[in-house]
Amino acid sequence: MKKTLILLILMASSAQTREREEMQFLRWKWKTSQVLELNEYHDVVVLMAGTMVQREDKNRILLKTKACDMGACKVEGWFDTYSRYGKNSGPFQKDKEYKVEFSIARNGRYSVPELALQPNLRSFPSFPDRELMRGEKWTLVGEEFFNFQKKQFLVPVDAEYTLLGESDWKYEGNGGRSEKIQFQYKINYRNEEDSIPGVPDQISGNARGNIFFNAKKGIPEYKEVRIDYEFILPDKSVQKARFQIYGVYQLRDSLSQKGRDSIEEQVLRDLIVPGDPVWGDTREAIQEKSKMQILQTEEGMTFALDAMLFDTKDANLKPEALVTLGKIARILKRYPDREIRISGHTDNVGTSESNLKLSEQRALQVLQNLIENHNIPEERISFQGLGSSKPIATNDTEKGRAKNRRVEVTLLLD
Repeated sequence: MKKTLILLILMASSAQTREREEMQFLRWKWKTSQVLELNEYHDVVVLMAGTMVQREDKNRILLKTKACDMGACKVEGWFDTYSRYGKNSGPFQKDKEYKVEFSIARNGRYSVPELALQPNLRSFPSFPDRELMRGEKWTLVGEEFFNFQKKQFLVPVDAEYTLLGESDWKYEGNGGRSEKIQFQYKINYRNEEDSIPGVPDQISGNARGNIFFNAKKGIPEYKEVRIDYEFILPDKSVQKARFQIYGVYQLRDSLSQKGRDSIEEQVLRDLIVPGDPVWGDTREAIQEKSKMQILQTEEGMTFALDAMLFDTKDANLKPEALVTLGKIARILKRYPDREIRISGHTDNVGTSESNLKLSEQRALQVLQNLIENHNIPEERISFQGLGSSKPIATNDTEKGRAKNRRVEVTLLLD
């Protein structure tokens, strides 16, 4: 009898231990001066007027912590969107970019300025103020942000979560083991104001998927989501869209100014070829000889290619441009986990439409050269044409216009 009682006590104690091990108090644990980067890949199918359109979108969300305390972290957020039509064909074209400062509480709740444009699901994932047991469910409010050309608005959603326990995840060479959380929510929106052409009067839909949250590190690592939407426009036409989304999160320390300066010094050294007469010359001489400027920007390190690499009103690269791009490619390969952005720019001579097209063509020529001749992975790189919208010099002189006719290759460092 006594042995049986002892055995029952040990079994109960063991069960309690297992139960405690399965309990999780989920919280964001990141710190000041860290960067959380989320890269989302969207397979999109749109049905409208009996026509099906396929495209791929990519969202890059970069959250940099500026100050953290026990309750929340204040962050700077960069939200960049890209797209390409068809299925896995061609490079991504950069579309829009947003920047906003806001806060994320330790339980995952967002506090965002009222007028901020922030194109993502807010307060997701978020957690209750208690320990959670495997199999336990909870519901918390999130917000879907919709951005139409003539109107932006938020739609509250009741996200229902279930903690499933530790599980492995894998996606495109990435992987890990984290707490798997299943979720779902419905979208229901009805416009109560005057209709606006092109802006839906009604939006309905549902989302379902999994997010993998690393309880020890206190950050999400991966998510997979299926979202189905139905949009009813003011003219009563109906559009449907299906999004299959995969997102990978990466946490790292923010790069200090000293670190940026060190990278710039290395870049300048890489531009010097042994035996080249510029060896030992000044920074300015090295840049002039290389037909480019090296600039530290908010995003990272930018190589601004001289306009002389192209003939006037032409997008074909000159032979000397190929040498310059070879030098840049060697530098880019030093940082294989960093994104590369290529932007084309023009002066203000000609129409806005022709300048925009020419700037896109030039950016695309540089991109294709880096991919085809230097094996830069296509998934690392995107392009954008900006026409004459971002001059770096006056357009009132030929010297200034020449500076504005350029292509910039930016290596993202944060």
